[in-house]
Order: sequence, then C-alpha cells, then structure tokens
Amino acid sequence: MMANATLIAGRYRVDGRLGVGGMSTVHLAFDQRLERNVALKLLAEHLADDATFVSRFRREALSAARLVHPNIVQVFDFGFDQTAHQHFIVMEHVPGYSCAELLRDRGHLDVEQAVDIIVQACRGLDYAHRNGVVHRDVKPGNLLVSDSDVVKLADFGIARAVDQSSITQVGSVLGTAAYLAPEQARGEEAGPRADLYSLGVVAYQLMSGRLPYEATSLSELALKQQQESPVPLDQLNPHVPHQLAVAVAMALEIEPEARPPDAAALSKAIQDGARGIDPGPSGRTRSATAAATQMLPRDEATAATRVAPRAAPRRPEISSAGWPGGTGGRE
Repeated sequence: MMANATLIAGRYRVDGRLGVGGMSTVHLAFDQRLERNVALKLLAEHLADDATFVSRFRREALSAARLVHPNIVQVFDFGFDQTAHQHFIVMEHVPGYSCAELLRDRGHLDVEQAVDIIVQACRGLDYAHRNGVVHRDVKPGNLLVSDSDVVKLADFGIARAVDQSSITQVGSVLGTAAYLAPEQARGEEAGPRADLYSLGVVAYQLMSGRLPYEATSLSELALKQQQESPVPLDQLNPHVPHQLAVAVAMALEIEPEARPPDAAALSKAIQDGARGIDPGPSGRTRSATAAATQMLPRDEATAATRVAPRAAPRRPEISSAGWPGGTGGRE
C-alpha cells in the first residue's frame, strides 16, 4: 500500500527514501501544513499488531518529544496511519551525514573532529539522562552531523519501546551488538552508563577505524569483553594522545561503576585527554594497565606473568567524587 501512497496522516508528503533499517524506513517528507521538510520514520508493519509495543511506543515517543536540545533530533509528531497500517514518527530533518556514512567514506576521522563529535554527543546524552531518558542504542547510525557541524542524537525512546514488547525473543537484546554495553548484552536493564559505554565504542571507532572488539555473535562479544582488553587507541593511531586513549578506555570499562559517573564527566575527560591532560583519577583503567604491561622489558613482563595463572583483571573502585566534574551520578 505504501508504494502508491503520497501522504502520511494526510499531511506528510513522502519525497524520497533516506535510509532503511531492520525496524523502520526513513523518508524525506514535506509537512504540507507547516511547509517544511521533515524526516519521516515508518516503523515496520508487524509492530502495529503488538499491543505491548503500541503502548510503550506512545509513552516513549512522548518522552522523546519532550527532549528539546541542540544536540538531540527533535521529535515533532507521531501516530498511526490507518491506510498504511504503520506507526510513524516525524522528526526534524538534519541535512548532512551520519557517523556511519562518514566511517564508510573515510575509514576514520581526524582526532579533532572525532573529539568534537563525542563532546557534542555527551551534551545531548547529559541532557537526556538528567530528564530521565536513556537512549539504549547509541551507534554511528544514530549520530548525525549536520552541514553546519552540529551533532545530533537520533532515535531516543524507540529502542526501549521495541525491547519491552513481545516481538523480541526471550534472552534477546536490541541494538547493534558491537555497541552494546556488557550489562545490556547480559539482558540487564540499561542505565545512563550503558549509553556512555556505547559512545566509548563509537569514539574508539571514529579515531581508529575499527571496533574495540571484533565478534561474530553476541556470546563471542560477551566473552571477549570479559577476557580481553581493547588495543589502546594511541597504539592504533599515533595522532591520538595517550591521555585521550585513557579517557576512551574509561568509557569502555566492563563494570558500569568504573565508567565516568555521567556524560558531563565523560565529556570533560575526553576534552582533557585531547589536550594531553590526565583525564581521570589516579586509579588505572584495565586498558591502561594492559598498555603499561606491554611496554615492560620482555624479561620483566615474562617474570610477572609467571607469578600466577591469569585471573580476571581487577578494576579500581572509583567514586564519582574522583572524576573531574563528578556529580555523584545522576542515575
């Protein structure tokens, strides 16, 4: 039916397709009532028959619509089109590129541009978290960079609405697996610090052109997260200051409590690290410790590893007071 339709909800004229995902298709549309271009997201038809999803979608869409911030894509409208039998979301149209497209075209970004993107994303997340909204699906495709270099986070609330409905199988999780925080991969509730982990993965990829963990399944990813440390960013990209590599490693800590307490603290750590300033407390992250071990003379490193069988790495206990700009966590 959609192939022949030109209007959604009697006012949004579909002008072209912007992108396709597993749960939705995004179109460029023209709002004939307000005479402006918008991004029209049409959710998959099968979602309309899930009563739990419909209820949660309405609640989450309302929450997302209340988020008005320069670094968050504004939600203008949402509803259900009876003719097309589809739920739709109307959002501001952001002319520019997603970070996924930038990575596809360039491989990786300059450190300065990557830092600017992450810092702006932190501002959007900080605002959302302070208003009780967790994104749950932070990934390059949901980070949009406008033609004027303003970064906007898209798709707030949709992940939670889908994840809590009966369309997901028992034990499954939503989101691109590579960007999921370990607690999300375990099927646990995702809090604000899960978004920080996902943004840490994005930061790592933007500056190195690769993911911190390469895995072919969710179970393999979870195993690698527990047993391995990502290669430090400054080893992959010599233009990344060591302090910045440490700041990104903080966001990638396995335990949520070991990550920065909030998005504002992560932003400060990233900015300090980019300037060559130690971004965190005296405690060393798991990745930083691994990097230091790799720098030991071979004999010393070998002797150290012979002392005892390999055990799970210990992580420093970090209180929010130890972080620059720590607020005690607004979770």
